[in-house]
Parts: sequence; structure tokens; C-alpha cells
Amino acid sequence: MNEAKGSKYPMDPGYFKLCKDSKQLKDNEEYRSLIGSLLYLATNSRPDIAACVGILSRKLSCPSEVDWRESQRILRYLAYTVNYKLQLGNLEDEFELIGYCDADWAGDPSDRKSCSGYVFRIGEATVSWASRKQSCVTLSTMEAEYVALSEAAHEVVWLRNLLKELGQEQIKPTVMYEDNKGCIDFVALDQHKKRTKHIDTRYHYTRELSSSGAVELRYRPSEEMLADIFTKPLNTTKMKKLSKDLGLINKPDNGA
Repeated sequence: MNEAKGSKYPMDPGYFKLCKDSKQLKDNEEYRSLIGSLLYLATNSRPDIAACVGILSRKLSCPSEVDWRESQRILRYLAYTVNYKLQLGNLEDEFELIGYCDADWAGDPSDRKSCSGYVFRIGEATVSWASRKQSCVTLSTMEAEYVALSEAAHEVVWLRNLLKELGQEQIKPTVMYEDNKGCIDFVALDQHKKRTKHIDTRYHYTRELSSSGAVELRYRPSEEMLADIFTKPLNTTKMKKLSKDLGLINKPDNGA
């Protein structure tokens, strides 16, 4: 891939449609090796490829030719953005933990399960992120967002406890931004409605944190939702904008 042409985005936004008629890859050894390397990178320093690598990692046992091509596209994207550096903020920034949570409802056509995505920042520094396929099938956008919030809630508790041990206790509630007003309203309800009784009790953890004052949910429009990059493949314009918002700065190496 040394001479490969760079790509402006890590995965084709129409990936799931392309997979429909794709032939199975004959040998998946090289594919598995590549995805393993990309997972390391996505976990440690390149949050912008987390969703795409997560999607491709679901196909380790039976990848298709499209999967192989898209994994190579990620390499071409990394070559195109080789100067991206994850900036960890400034000392002058307020040391406050904030989070963003989003979900792509029924995004995987193979089983109609949704994808959860969240990111946490301290000041202007992105410190924790994840893109995960949900373990259950949800019946609405609100429910998918609610499940995603419960996963983010576990992370926020862990981060708050870690910061406390480091002498940076978060006295105020941690603000978490969500782009679904129905989900925010549901968290605030005291009683469950009949249409939501099927939701597993473990997903009500967010409501408990909200009631105790550890978490404060706030609405943020989908166009400004930072966690959208962790739920599905995006087009070039949105990828560039959200990568910059995450703190990935195009900073060429000056050789110093």
C-alpha cells in the first residue's frame, strides 16, 4: 500500500449496500492481521476510524471482498491523514468532564441491531471513546439511544472515580449531550410507560445516575453531535469536521 492513492474518508458511506452481493474472501489471514493492527490504532490515538474498524472487525470469521477493500481504504485514509495528531488541550482549559452519546438505529441490515457511540472530553482533550454494536434489537430510535446512554453511563462513572483518585474530583454533575429529546424525556420520567416495559432493567442505569445528580443530560442537535462519528461511516465533509472537533489537528512533522 506504499504507493496507494490516499482516501478522504475511511469507509464508503454505502458500505452495507455494497456487502449485499459481495463474494466471500478466500483467505482471511491477512484480513485478520490488518484489522488487529487497526484496532490498536483506533483504540489509542485515532478515534476517527473507530466506527469503521469496529464494523469490519465483526467480519473476522467470514470477510467478503468488500470488507477487504474497505480495510485497505482505511489504510489509504490513514496515509491521506498521516499528519493528524490528537491534541490533548491546554493547561488553561477548564478541567471539566463532558460526554457525547449517540446511536445509529438498526444500522446493520444483517440483524437490525444498532451501533452505540460515545466520547468523553476533559476541557478540549478527548480522553475516552468507543464504538460498539448493541447486543439487543431495539424497536425505536429512542430505545437505541437509551441503550447507548446506559453504556456511556458506565464509562462516566469509571472516569469520575478515576479523576477522584487522581485528585481531580468532579463536584458538579457530568454533562452528557444527547440528540434525541424523547430519550432525554424518558430518562426524566418516574414511571415506565407500557410501550417501554420490555426494555431490560440494566439499561435504566442512566436514570439512576441522573436522579442522584452524577449526570446531567442536555440536548444537542444531530448536526452538532460529536459522537455521530462513532456510529456509522460518514461522508468526507462530516468526517473532516468531526475529526477536527475531536482534537485531531493536521500538524505536519517538522522533524524536531
